[in-house]
Amino acid sequence: MADTLRFEKMHGLGNDYIYINLDKYPIRDLPAFARKYSDRRFGIGGDGVVTYSREGVSDYRMRIFNIDGSEGLMCGNAIRCVAKLLYEEGLDRHNPMRIDTASGVKILELTTDESDRVQQVRVDMGKPELLDRELEVSVEGAAYTGMQVSMGNPHFVTVIDSDPMSHPLEKYGPLVEQHPYFPDRVNFEIVQVTDRGHLVMRVYERGSGLTLACGTGACATAVAAIEQGLVDSPVEIRMPGGALTIEWSGDYGEPVFMTGPATRVYKGEMEGDFF
Repeated sequence: MADTLRFEKMHGLGNDYIYINLDKYPIRDLPAFARKYSDRRFGIGGDGVVTYSREGVSDYRMRIFNIDGSEGLMCGNAIRCVAKLLYEEGLDRHNPMRIDTASGVKILELTTDESDRVQQVRVDMGKPELLDRELEVSVEGAAYTGMQVSMGNPHFVTVIDSDPMSHPLEKYGPLVEQHPYFPDRVNFEIVQVTDRGHLVMRVYERGSGLTLACGTGACATAVAAIEQGLVDSPVEIRMPGGALTIEWSGDYGEPVFMTGPATRVYKGEMEGDFF
């Protein structure tokens, strides 16, 4: 007899995942499940799979599995969606809310409307870490100079003069992601400064490829731009899927804050040999 599994499809600025309550549905092989069902033609479709399960008395833990089956450390867009899901389903009504991740516990402040639906989530993304102030990476005739910043996961941020939307990131993104300088691979952001309060960014995510938005990438981008004196905090970062607002004092001993929406798309049910 086939197992029945219920899931929810959600996105943060188009960064879409399949969300599963691991307490109810303890999937046996999460990497294989992510590879199969993230496929947009033969599966449900998404940038990967996100699970949530209770940790201790009240807190929840989030895990992220990329489209290639690898496990991610943190996803800013996904954690906003998990907070919305937990709050609106009555699983965790704390506000602020704590969610544990592979890169530590994150604190989230929820803004709700008159119907008690979550509209915006502000996340304490933790302290950034500067890994390399000026790094040059060359791939197949293209050279990128930028900063390497960690937001619990690694990012290489490059500022360019042209529009990132027309940059051939689909060609150079995988080459930078898998460059020998990054033995654990890297998230690659290309950025244009439009004024002191606005940036335009595209991202090639480690393990997922081109995505419409990346929360940790937006945070790393803001840190790199503020560090270089190019913008002031708060800064709005526009990506193909929409915009996030990032705040950072410029002090590496202080956290980065990210604010943005989360959207529930649909609920679904499937049958298979999952457990």
